[in-house]
Amino acid sequence: MTRAFPAAGATRWRMPAEWTPHAGCWMGWPCPSAIPDAVERDAVLTAFAAIAYAIAAYEPLHVVAASEYMQDARAALPASATLHALPLDDLWLRDTGPTFLVDGHGGSLALSWNFNNWGEKPMSCSGADRPLAHRLAVEAGVAVRHAPIVAEGGSLHVDGDGTLLVTETSILNENRNPGLTHQEAEAVFRHWLGVEKVVWLPGSWIDTITDGHIDGIACFVKPGVLLASGETDDGSAIGREAAKEARENLRALQLARDARGRGFEIATLNGPEMLPGDAAENDDFSAEYVNFYMANGGIVMPAFGDAKADAAARETISRAFPDRTVTQIRIDAIARRGGGIHCCTQQQPVVCGEAVHADD
Repeated sequence: MTRAFPAAGATRWRMPAEWTPHAGCWMGWPCPSAIPDAVERDAVLTAFAAIAYAIAAYEPLHVVAASEYMQDARAALPASATLHALPLDDLWLRDTGPTFLVDGHGGSLALSWNFNNWGEKPMSCSGADRPLAHRLAVEAGVAVRHAPIVAEGGSLHVDGDGTLLVTETSILNENRNPGLTHQEAEAVFRHWLGVEKVVWLPGSWIDTITDGHIDGIACFVKPGVLLASGETDDGSAIGREAAKEARENLRALQLARDARGRGFEIATLNGPEMLPGDAAENDDFSAEYVNFYMANGGIVMPAFGDAKADAAARETISRAFPDRTVTQIRIDAIARRGGGIHCCTQQQPVVCGEAVHADD
């Protein structure tokens, strides 16, 4: 793609922090072409529906489904959910959908990150996920623009106070943005997301799907405060490497300063020591508690069947968000496919003057 980098200067648009009020949440009903095994797909859809019901209790829910699967989706999802017939392949709407921006004066914009299948990975089926961000924006009635780089929603976390977290392994990867420099990427983020400071983490090379998205590593609780994945070494070669990467990312966070010059207060979320079934042999299994969704008044977070670790993670997140109700859901089937709750959800923020209710 041809890059046209923005000039320096103030921007109209900004990406709100995820804890600010949402007009709704978007999810995507996966097609059989993306999950051809019927047993696996049923398990994924069961977990998907549980997430949908949990989120719908807090805010309006929109679900994109291919036209031929609208009836299946309608039968499985909350009656309050609004369904939208659009072509798509998989459920990872955080990455395939747009990032919604606001200007603080009643304006909104949907930004497409030019999804290229996480660096041309051989995973998508029909190719319908590539134009999904643009199509969804049109369906939502929001103007859409295309960023001058390739990225995904899961590669971005903002604090709403000028700071953005990203990883080098994802944003600067040759499979997305050949030759892109830190400075060029930062110019794009400043212009389109309204941030002032970009904090770069090393990321992860063992994450062979997303190449180390930030939403499996760390997230903001509020400006200056973070939750971060701790190191969990299961004794395997890949477990040792994962623990090493976690230490490196945590060290980078400890040394960083945000847009206001603050160091970060960091609470860690260690992964489960016991994984369900054959998950221990699945290098793609995504067992990060930090990959959760912040709904209006609630947190929808994963559980993995390790009672001790699940409870500890829930307690840590409950302390971080004392004014929100925490709902924990077993997502084994989704985690086996390399993602979590944050990966399959995309918030649409309230624009100036809107009022939102869960049953809207």
